[in-house]
Amino acid sequence: MVNPAAGGGRGRRTAAEAASRLTARGMRVRTVETLDAEHAAQEARRAFDRGDVAVAVGGDGMLRILAGEAVLRDDAVVGLLPAGRGNDFARFLGLPTDQEAATETLACGVEALLDTGVARGSDGVDRTFLSIVSIGFDAEANRIANAAPPALGGLVYVVGAVGALAGLRPVPLRIVADGAERASTVLLLAVANSGAYGGGMHMAPHASLGDGVLDVVAVPHRGRPDRCGWRDRLRILRFLPRVFRGSHVGTRYVELSTARTIRVEADGPLVAYADGDPIGVLPLTISTRPASLRLLVPAAGGLRSGVDRPSGVAA
Repeated sequence: MVNPAAGGGRGRRTAAEAASRLTARGMRVRTVETLDAEHAAQEARRAFDRGDVAVAVGGDGMLRILAGEAVLRDDAVVGLLPAGRGNDFARFLGLPTDQEAATETLACGVEALLDTGVARGSDGVDRTFLSIVSIGFDAEANRIANAAPPALGGLVYVVGAVGALAGLRPVPLRIVADGAERASTVLLLAVANSGAYGGGMHMAPHASLGDGVLDVVAVPHRGRPDRCGWRDRLRILRFLPRVFRGSHVGTRYVELSTARTIRVEADGPLVAYADGDPIGVLPLTISTRPASLRLLVPAAGGLRSGVDRPSGVAA
């Protein structure tokens, strides 16, 4: 399952090379170039009906679409060939991003059961996510990055951050985490299943794909309630370099918590992003779905993010 535009065309090349390697090993391969998200979901359902492994060739967005179909079945298995701009999910989990090693994982890997997240909006529709639901500054940065020219490659994340910083504003929220309610005005709120996004930003470095809880990272707004001043922008500027190292979690700018279910409301329509795409408009109820995704991982070697050895392993 390949997004032909992923990684500036790298997805199509990656799919062709992997298909050649797998066919040479006597494996049957069918390559589908997806037209849009609905087409990708439809083809994933067909693959699972046949008992095939559906392999996402592209970035986190393509993997999220396949995972959204896989979690609805007990026996569906998903594979990954990272070919997007950031490949944050693969890197955070410790999956190989080298194409030869990633193809070897498809041929000889084992199944690991990983947590996923689910966001439900006012329309009552459940939408699966893998990494982080972002609200506020990082959601706006995601929106701007998506609109940037694909030729910029990984620089789209820099463009997004600069644009979001220029338009920074406080976001008043009502948050109910595992039944405990509070009001909070933030610059950003991140609800994490996996811990990385945005081309290597480790927003929730202690998140685990095997603990059954969500990590919640907030940067509170402490200035005037109606606008952001230079101190707020300076705070974000200090914050951003630390996120790439994961060292921001030890600063006074950040509040950390965990929850199994968190409901987030705002006074007006506010778009949240996850895995590189819009996932819904607030209010959203975000929950963990423990051990719900069967993903092919290397047979040897530990995985990062708290999943040291595959659980629910099958040959």
